[in-house]
Amino acid sequence: MTKEELLQRYAAGERDFTDINLAGANLSGIDLRDAKLLGANLNSADLSGANLSSTDLRFADLVDANLSGANLFDADLSTAFLYTANLSGVNLKNAYLRGAYLSGADLSGADLSDASLSEADLSCVTVDGTRLGGLALSGVNLSSVNLINADLSGANLSGAILERVDLSEVDLSGFDLSGANLSGASLYEANLSKANLNKANLSSARLNRADLSHANLSNADLSSADLSSADLSGTDLSYANLRGAYLVGVDLRSAKQLGTDLRGSYS
Repeated sequence: MTKEELLQRYAAGERDFTDINLAGANLSGIDLRDAKLLGANLNSADLSGANLSSTDLRFADLVDANLSGANLFDADLSTAFLYTANLSGVNLKNAYLRGAYLSGADLSGADLSDASLSEADLSCVTVDGTRLGGLALSGVNLSSVNLINADLSGANLSGAILERVDLSEVDLSGFDLSGANLSGASLYEANLSKANLNKANLSSARLNRADLSHANLSNADLSSADLSSADLSGTDLSYANLRGAYLVGVDLRSAKQLGTDLRGSYS
């Protein structure tokens, strides 16, 4: 199907374009709101500035597609393939992205407020200025992402996959990171005061000079983590694993240490 035929059929009232093949097509600025594009092949297509609000893009192939500035408000992109797609400045508010594959995509300046990202793969994405506030990110894969300039206000990071992320100097005070996987993450000088890190995996994480005062680190894995000069005043370290942790310059006197494993730690 050509772009012209698609537009003619859409103008005539047709909305079901399941399995359409427009790979590499120039669809910049196109208006396909409410269309059904289930399983569509839009690989490498130019959809910049397109209006795709409330579209059904489940299982669609959008690998390497240019969606910069597109409107995907309330769109269903569950299990869609968006590897290395350009999603900069995209409106994804209220979008459904359950199980979507976004690894390597550019989400700079995108708005994902109130989007559903359950089980989505966002590993290695670019999120400079991206709005992730208020999202439930449990089970979402954000490994190897630089989150320094992302808007995480109000996000629930409980159970999130945050391996090797960069959260240096980020204010995460009071955040729920319980059960999150932060192994190898950089949290240098991060503010984690009063954060809930119960059962979090922080093995080999860089937490030097971080503020962990009054944080809940009970049952957390901090093995081989660098906590040098971190503030652990009033921190709950009950049954935490700090084997091989680097604790130079750390004062643990006011920390709760019931069952804490400090074997092999350096202080």
